[in-house]
Amino acid sequence: MTDVRVVPYEPGFEEACRALIAALPDWFGIPESNAAYLHNLALLPSWAAYLGPQLVGAATLEQHFPSSFEVHFMAVHPAHHRRGIGRTLLGRLESEARARGARWLHVKTLGPSHPDPFYAHTRAFYESMGFSPLFESTAFWGAGNPAMVFVKAL
Repeated sequence: MTDVRVVPYEPGFEEACRALIAALPDWFGIPESNAAYLHNLALLPSWAAYLGPQLVGAATLEQHFPSSFEVHFMAVHPAHHRRGIGRTLLGRLESEARARGARWLHVKTLGPSHPDPFYAHTRAFYESMGFSPLFESTAFWGAGNPAMVFVKAL
């Protein structure tokens, strides 16, 4: 998508990001987690995607080890799904991780043993972007929210 502009996150984007998360209740339905995502946007390397003046996506990168980074947070407004915005944001995260010496990029999302149809789309997106499922575990988020860890070699 050529008209998407990805810019570094600024504190002035917080309210637009809060509205973005609120527009995605099927993915971001835990208030404490949402508050943490908003908080971390300002602490971790983060970017916002714009179409004209409208913030339509955001993403955060977290470094765990010198060669390992995580897609800590990524959201695209539902009115703009399947338009290349997530692909563009993920490309920015990958470029940044590579520039910082990353060999691996990973992401956690709700695992396939949970029947949620929205997260089935999320998993399909990451697989289409070259991520491979590594394992599923209830150790991260508890028995009701099995996490699937995907990994991509950079």
